[in-house]
Amino acid sequence: MSVTSTGGAFASLSNRSYAMLWWSGLVAFLAVGMQILARGWLAIQLTDSNSSFGLVLLAFGVGMVTVTPFGGVAADRFPRRALILGSHASLTLSSLWLGIMVVLGQERFWMLLVASFIQGASFAFMGPARVAMTGEVVERELLSNAISLTQLTVASTQTVGPALAGVLADTPGFGLAGVYLLSAGLTAVGTIPVMLLPVSRPKWREARSPFEEIADGVGYVRRLPYLRVVVISTALMVVAALPYLAFLPKFTESVFGVGALWLGLLQGANALGGTVTALQVARIRDNTKLWQLRVTSGVVVAAGVAVLAVTPDHLVALAVLFVLGGAATTFQTANMSMSLLLAEPVYHGRVQSLIMIAFSAQSLIAFPLGVLADQIGLRQMHGYMAAATALVVVWSIVAGRTARRQTQAAGGRV
Repeated sequence: MSVTSTGGAFASLSNRSYAMLWWSGLVAFLAVGMQILARGWLAIQLTDSNSSFGLVLLAFGVGMVTVTPFGGVAADRFPRRALILGSHASLTLSSLWLGIMVVLGQERFWMLLVASFIQGASFAFMGPARVAMTGEVVERELLSNAISLTQLTVASTQTVGPALAGVLADTPGFGLAGVYLLSAGLTAVGTIPVMLLPVSRPKWREARSPFEEIADGVGYVRRLPYLRVVVISTALMVVAALPYLAFLPKFTESVFGVGALWLGLLQGANALGGTVTALQVARIRDNTKLWQLRVTSGVVVAAGVAVLAVTPDHLVALAVLFVLGGAATTFQTANMSMSLLLAEPVYHGRVQSLIMIAFSAQSLIAFPLGVLADQIGLRQMHGYMAAATALVVVWSIVAGRTARRQTQAAGGRV
């Protein structure tokens, strides 16, 4: 998988179709970043409970888990532009609804649950379609660069989004209502570049039921040892380590004793680390380095979660989260790139949906983790998460070596 093309960190943006997709993501993910803070802070204001906040994440996760497999099939069967447009519409309307309710003083916890479910289902369609469309419009030698730039939009907007939302939430006359309404407007604006994308229909070999196609996608991943390790280790890492982000609002309030502004800064530090590393990974043109990247970044993630568990205050946490965010983004970028490079294009949507199920599982596990945190404390829970992450990294290394030997023996590509 060695690549020698040049063009710098932003080489993929010379592709007009990818550039439209990228600019759309830049605006839409800014809105998503703002809602990360707004959702967490509103949940705390309405419930003041780890487990109740976990329920909000659970609703988001249920939306993703139940819909994501069908989102993957849809991305392999239907025009991906239409799927992205539909997802943007539902994200816009759900955010607009919450904003209006807060303005009227009628916000209720159940509304937050419903909106979270809708947003999870929207991501279930948008995620596989966006990544699969990247594989469709970008040439193979620039796939890793394109995925890195996509992660750059996610990380950079999550630097600006939470920080901006934290400032606006504490601004008299704006508050959480303004955050939700502005988020709705940004998501709507993000649909404009998508409308400029070409309409294309993925190649489809035969018409079968969605359940048959889901089973076919799972079977395809099982048949390729290297791809199987990438997908499984991604899922395990997301479930074991990434919930640290879900509990950052409560960590900020109850452990560090600071408010929404500092929550935005801490989430921004995490995303800023991702921005810096995504920009560096985008410069890599040798795809054979992707496996080493994912192993190294996995080790740093495990160490970062362990350090976060004993971080004394919010000032030190800024540095910890910067490093942790960078490592997590590198791990995700390497895995998404490898999954596209290893899989046939006709399976891109379904393979990405399997990876996205792991991200929904991250939300699902937030509720039992929230209950556990209520019993043993947030710091202790993060310690257990760090230990589990370390075990995932060890398994990934061992299983990866075995898969490499099996794939090479069969004459496959690694």
